[in-house]
Amino acid sequence: MWVVLLLLLVGCLLAIGFGSAVLDAERQRERRGGFSNAVLALAEIPLTAKFMLHADTRFRVWDSQRYNAQPSGWSFPSGPMSGPNGYILLSRFDGTDEREKLELLSLPSMRTVYRWPVNGPELLKAISRSRSVEPISWDNRYFLPGHPWLEENGDLITKKFDTALRVDPCGKPRWILQDAVYHHSTEADAEGNLWIPSTFERPTISLVDDKFQDNRISEISASGKLLLARSIAQILIDHGYASWLFSIPYDDPTHLNDIQPVLADGPYWKKGDLFLSLRNLSTIMLYRPSTDEIVWMKRGPWIAQHDVDILDDHRISVYDNDAQARTAGTPYIARSSEVMVYDFATGKVSLPLQRAMNDNGVRSLTEGLSTQLPDGSTLIEDPNEGRLIIFRADGAVAAQYVNRGKGGWLYHLGWSRYIDQASGDVALKNLRKVRCNA
Repeated sequence: MWVVLLLLLVGCLLAIGFGSAVLDAERQRERRGGFSNAVLALAEIPLTAKFMLHADTRFRVWDSQRYNAQPSGWSFPSGPMSGPNGYILLSRFDGTDEREKLELLSLPSMRTVYRWPVNGPELLKAISRSRSVEPISWDNRYFLPGHPWLEENGDLITKKFDTALRVDPCGKPRWILQDAVYHHSTEADAEGNLWIPSTFERPTISLVDDKFQDNRISEISASGKLLLARSIAQILIDHGYASWLFSIPYDDPTHLNDIQPVLADGPYWKKGDLFLSLRNLSTIMLYRPSTDEIVWMKRGPWIAQHDVDILDDHRISVYDNDAQARTAGTPYIARSSEVMVYDFATGKVSLPLQRAMNDNGVRSLTEGLSTQLPDGSTLIEDPNEGRLIIFRADGAVAAQYVNRGKGGWLYHLGWSRYIDQASGDVALKNLRKVRCNA
């Protein structure tokens, strides 16, 4: 009996030590060095075995059956497009090649004029393992760059594995920023600095636990220097909106998903201001970092929105997901997602594409982007349904892209963007001078 009790005691101590080492590796404290990484690898064996025994579906869209009748790739239901000119920087997961694709497409032909050979394994070597990325996802196959930004010399600034990073035209890293969890949009201000939503690794506000998602606005120079980092929760607390945060029984009360810098003064905002989209508050905020001032804020009529854009000196557009959490299951969308236009001059909201979005079944449960193009048409991306649509001003579908791979499955998009003709021409000229190794 004494031997049995002694073995049980030793077993308990070993189990505690094993669990402690796993936790140490997961939280990147590295107090036990290589031993922690070794036991973490052992602990991941069941996950790895499950992954190997089942089909890899993580980049498939939720319901591919909706688009069985839609052609793969680009189609032009209204005939060949005559405009607008410019480029689309397309980020997608290729379900046939089972890897990311970053492509520059020329409008209106949609011809691929450049493809970045992003080297996922090389980037992974330079990135510290993140505690918020599930172990089985730490693989080149899941390198889907988020909302890439194109620089004049052909470099891309993007996000993946919780980092912000810049890669050259051959896909090699120039710099990697790992001070926080970077996510969602990437937009430049008038000085060429980038604004990217991010989340502190550990909350900076008081009296919350580690599960609290302390979202922040982050300003980063093109050279990879962090210029500003400010907590959204702290901004709201400082301006008397603590009730918006802590009356919600949820560990991510703000969920910052877009930062849109103001590039020029107008009657309702100033150059340097930021439009912020706070999804879980269904709120758009106009914030002035220079004076720490909330200039304007509106909650609804959009619900769980993404992507706020400035249309002119008095109007903004908002991609309204209309994803309503009426139950604990899948969010509910009454009709379709919408593009809402708010006019500061009148205080009214219009729905210019309501019929087109509904007729074409645009139902973005999460994510979603809209961009007004120079000819008055609108580019819509529904990343988690693997589809891009260009609606003409009259609501007709000018072009559609369906990201279909092997087996007929549709795969996710990684937040693409429109690039104007002049900017794209400069970058493409520089890209064509590059010679990458095979």
